[in-house]
Amino acid sequence: MSESVKVDCKDPAGHWLHICELRKQGRQEEVKALMDDPGHICHNCNAVAKHAKNLCNPSPIIKV
Repeated sequence: MSESVKVDCKDPAGHWLHICELRKQGRQEEVKALMDDPGHICHNCNAVAKHAKNLCNPSPIIKV
């Protein structure tokens, strides 16, 4: 039996814009567009996005 792990979303009011939620809704084309030229990574699910507003727990990606 698997346990449900509660993951913190830093912006619950904007969660409907987050990649994890868009994936659940099957909106793959939107997800693909949001992931172009990523500048942020989510510490919850490791998704990447151009803008932090599209992730639950974002952190900037340091480009070297």
